[in-house]
Amino acid sequence: MIGLLSPIIPLNTMHALLELLPLIGLGGGYLMGKSINPDIAMYYLSYGAIIGTVLQFAIYRAMRQKMQKMTAITGWLLIIFATLTIVLHNDLFVKLKPTVLSWAFAVAFLASAFWTKQTLLELMMGGQFDMPAPNWLKLNWAWVIFNFLVGLANLVIVWQITQGVLSDDSWVTFKFSLLPISLVFIGGQTVYLLKNGKVKTETSGGGESNSEREM
Repeated sequence: MIGLLSPIIPLNTMHALLELLPLIGLGGGYLMGKSINPDIAMYYLSYGAIIGTVLQFAIYRAMRQKMQKMTAITGWLLIIFATLTIVLHNDLFVKLKPTVLSWAFAVAFLASAFWTKQTLLELMMGGQFDMPAPNWLKLNWAWVIFNFLVGLANLVIVWQITQGVLSDDSWVTFKFSLLPISLVFIGGQTVYLLKNGKVKTETSGGGESNSEREM
């Protein structure tokens, strides 16, 4: 999903479309499941998510395009949690995946603020922008808070579903709402970067290129 947990924005339209494939598969699977048997719609959602992610990986490979590390990590975790849901017949796995992933990234951003010379955000985007260390730290903290809140919101929704307060529709709606929420957050981050930093040119040096940060 585009920038859901990562400050790295897809490099072009094709990358953006490929980032959407798992979400499209997830939504398509859920709608198909609801039309067949609403009681097992989350299992169809899991199949759809796996198919969308595998298709995403296959297209990247076929096009000989390098995949961003965050995309690969998110994709593999989605496959793992969706597979656990199908094999163990427990949809809590796929529902809790956003919380696990968001909080893992929150911990990573938080740890970098104390135990590394550069914050995780600066390591990721320092090749694109020159900006004072205090500003990088502020943005890094923003990503800690954002990821923590995303994980917490997902956990609250899942808990309310288990209590019968909300339905699976609420979780799917939340899942899709994360895309515009993330885009707004990343947009604000971009404005901050442009206001407080300077875009590096190809001859600026002192940072990794886009290809070096991708896998």
